[in-house]
Amino acid sequence: MTAMRTLLRKLGSPSRVALALGVVCVGLVGASLFVQHVLDVEPCPLCIVQRFTYLALIPVFLGAAVAKPYGKVQRSLLWGATVLTLAGLAVAGYQTDLQLSPPGITASCSAGLGYMLDTMAVSEVLARLLHAGADCADTSFRILGLTLAQASLIIFTIFAALLAGLLLRSPNRGER
Repeated sequence: MTAMRTLLRKLGSPSRVALALGVVCVGLVGASLFVQHVLDVEPCPLCIVQRFTYLALIPVFLGAAVAKPYGKVQRSLLWGATVLTLAGLAVAGYQTDLQLSPPGITASCSAGLGYMLDTMAVSEVLARLLHAGADCADTSFRILGLTLAQASLIIFTIFAALLAGLLLRSPNRGER
């Protein structure tokens, strides 16, 4: 936790941290689109859910970056970012678990998320995502030795730690 405190101290105000996290999310969404469209690696539905989570975090972090430091709006946005981050963490953790112990061949989430949303009720899509397998357990594409789900799990964990640090930190008198 000392490393996190040092990082938060170096980044400075919660506005700077939120801006940095928003920029990281923009980069992650851009990287995921690069992997999909340039490297031709088709994302599974759980990967797409994680991408949408990063996409949803962008306006929340950028809103927190421009809000009054330590004000109610900024704290509310940081709490919202925490909820989204924990949801992303859960999805990335679930997918990492699938990859470490893949389900039987009968399990599949190979239908694209867009197709599932067009042809199924939202509750059925959620049920399919929660019983994902096959494509979602694929570990063939790696970056720095990690699957994309493992990398995402680490990123969401870092986000959660930074957000916890921001939300638990009280402002210095000079920072208000």
